[in-house]
Amino acid sequence: MFAPLEPSGGGPLPDRGRRRNAVNALLCTAGVAGVLLGGWALYDSHRSAQHRAESRTEIRQACADLVDPDAVLRLDGGRDRVSADEDAYGHRLDLYDLPDLCELRSGRAGERDRPPYLTLKVHSLPQPGLHVLDPDDEPVDPWAPGQTTEDVTDRIAAPLPAPLGDGRAGSHTARSVTVEAVCRADAAGVTSFRATAAARYGEPTAGDRRALAAIARTAAVRAAQRKGCETTPPELPADLPAPGRDLGPADRATGGCAWYAAHLHGRPDRRRLPDRALGTPPAERAAQESCVLVLDTDTRRGIQAELLAEGVRAGGPSDLLTNPWWLQTRAYFADDADGTKVKPFTGGLHDIAAGRAGRENRVLYASATCGGRPAVFGMTTAYRYDRVLGPRLDEVFTAYATATAARRGCTGLVLPAPE
Repeated sequence: MFAPLEPSGGGPLPDRGRRRNAVNALLCTAGVAGVLLGGWALYDSHRSAQHRAESRTEIRQACADLVDPDAVLRLDGGRDRVSADEDAYGHRLDLYDLPDLCELRSGRAGERDRPPYLTLKVHSLPQPGLHVLDPDDEPVDPWAPGQTTEDVTDRIAAPLPAPLGDGRAGSHTARSVTVEAVCRADAAGVTSFRATAAARYGEPTAGDRRALAAIARTAAVRAAQRKGCETTPPELPADLPAPGRDLGPADRATGGCAWYAAHLHGRPDRRRLPDRALGTPPAERAAQESCVLVLDTDTRRGIQAELLAEGVRAGGPSDLLTNPWWLQTRAYFADDADGTKVKPFTGGLHDIAAGRAGRENRVLYASATCGGRPAVFGMTTAYRYDRVLGPRLDEVFTAYATATAARRGCTGLVLPAPE
């Protein structure tokens, strides 16, 4: 029915012209390359999926399954491989020994030079010694990384934590977010759980801070639930701008320093008082507030001769830039106030008991009751600046503690006796 095919005889392919032959060769090469590339892409995708699966297991084990591993892997543009820091003590977060933390690094465990990636720390409150009023914690530092200005009174060394919303949910810095999960009823003496997620890479973006907030919230809620603490933390704000570091005119200060602007109002002689300020943003329910007050270098230079004439040791010319004069206030409420300590000159730590006030080692502190819970109001002072201010230091502290207690609806304010 059909004529048989004639054998080709094994001869060469028919010549269809140089141009047609070049096109055929190119198509064949492209086909082979496509197969190879497709195979490599498939292999690479499979390998990345394996790395992510291994990383999820590492994250769950290191952080006690308190976080969503995929949320962790999406930070900083995304990672395929993250593992526990084998150098961290214990390697694993332990919910039965709080406070504790887990530390994660980019790359595979055992690889050298793995960069830090994320730290998650969990607290149960109240915790004695959670906060310490220590004058050695200086808010301005001429040797701080990123200090680009000649005058250190232009900006503080590290941003003050900003509240999340009205402060009930927690606080944040440029690279970390702390979320609070308050128990509806005490759970074995614990009133709340607090989780802090801190980025350890580059400069986190606003999106990263939102992701860190979600990671911290999940961790705080899961820790609370496992310990029998029923909780529903407030919703997180959508916007988490990086807190600023630049100091501004003290007589126009707001937020945590608004009381000081009011104190300066109508005061004709301000020459020895701080004239630059930066405070935490205003928040009605924040667990802690702070204000940094600094005497501008030019202002200090102008009163040096006056101080020397009075016999006040004000320091030499080099002290103008390396030892600025500052005051810093710190207010703590509820669990943050419970167990706050002060560092005396002789060393060690002293408790600040409820209903007590005093002065220790360039620290002034007062106490009150706010909504049935304790509150502590502290002020630390730069070396020698307390002598320069003299009685004015007590005036400033009294204005601070009185105004802050009134704004927060506190009662029973106890102030230190005048010196």
